[in-house]
Amino acid sequence: MGGAFLARADDATAASWNPAGLSYLREPEISGVFTGAGLTSHQVFPCVQPCQGTPEVDQRRGSTPDFFAAAYPFEWGSLSGAGQLSFQRVVSFSNHRTFTNIAGATFNVRSSGGFDVLALGTGVQAGHRLRLGATLNHWFNGYSQNVDKQSPVRAESIQTTDFNLSGWNANGGLIFNPWESLNVGVVVKTPFWGSVDLRQARTDGPVTQPTTNSSPKAGDMLGPVSLHFPGAVGLGLSWRPRSALTLSFDYTRTFWSKGRIQNFFILPPPVTPEHGPPVPSAPQSFASLPYPTLSDFNQQDTQQLRAGVEYVVLGERVKWPVRAGAFTDSQYFRAGDGDGPRFIGWTVGTGLIVGSVLFDVAYVHETGEYTDVEGIQNNVVSHRIFASLIYRYPGHR
Repeated sequence: MGGAFLARADDATAASWNPAGLSYLREPEISGVFTGAGLTSHQVFPCVQPCQGTPEVDQRRGSTPDFFAAAYPFEWGSLSGAGQLSFQRVVSFSNHRTFTNIAGATFNVRSSGGFDVLALGTGVQAGHRLRLGATLNHWFNGYSQNVDKQSPVRAESIQTTDFNLSGWNANGGLIFNPWESLNVGVVVKTPFWGSVDLRQARTDGPVTQPTTNSSPKAGDMLGPVSLHFPGAVGLGLSWRPRSALTLSFDYTRTFWSKGRIQNFFILPPPVTPEHGPPVPSAPQSFASLPYPTLSDFNQQDTQQLRAGVEYVVLGERVKWPVRAGAFTDSQYFRAGDGDGPRFIGWTVGTGLIVGSVLFDVAYVHETGEYTDVEGIQNNVVSHRIFASLIYRYPGHR
């Protein structure tokens, strides 16, 4: 449905959308979501003399588990709802990239891992027309990356990075039902400061005589590395004019202009003295940088507009939902004109409900065009496939 689910979240995945939707659960549920993704970026470098404005292609591929949860309904006096424990990979870094830049250097980049969240949450029906929910989230894990650079004019360079994050935040949400056919959803995700364990190593030169830099221990430079992850707010509307038809619209703003990383460092290339072999360079430290751009160009908040429709074909024993949607997503980085580029996309999906089992699959297509601050034209196309399975234990009331 284009991701427009803030006001209609009504199953075990509600913790990742709007935890107030957990209050709809009337039977115990377990759920799992898996995703596969591919991104292709065509880059055209600005012409120099002689003109070298030929296009380059940067491709990435990856797949990862996306979400797992177990939820159980309860009644407590006049309150009814459900509690849930869930795992979500909020940001995935699992991909493989191979590309060649204008200087002829070839990069082979392998990344694995992601920013994961373990959440404990609940949603309750607080009144005839009001539902409330909240989750307490522990952020953990991170990524490992290996960059192998082959250049026709310089020695081979191998760079490795291990980045691990730990922090806590909370999500709160409500769903208001002013009329039987209309839902209004509101979601707030709090920002947080997380501690970072950052380790880097770099080898330049022939394999027989490597020059290696390793990251210093925390506190050896400016202090421990820490990350400020921004908060977000969202508003959703969902209208169900008929029992089989649902129309939804979402607006989300994420405050990426507040994203910062403190005491970040990089490992520059080795120093080649006038006499003797190359020697490692000292790490270069930064007291504070925008994250995740790590550049001096100011990041900006992102805004997402999402709209979707679902129609359920009802049979005697089978329910068949058909879904479609569209969205527009502004980016946190700035293009050459000073504004953030805006990507657009569309989605299609379907599912099958047979007894206690719900199976769904969705395809997401997204495109964007922009010229970056270095004058390089970028045409980006991404494809993602999501598949989910939910099992509801029957007979519980």
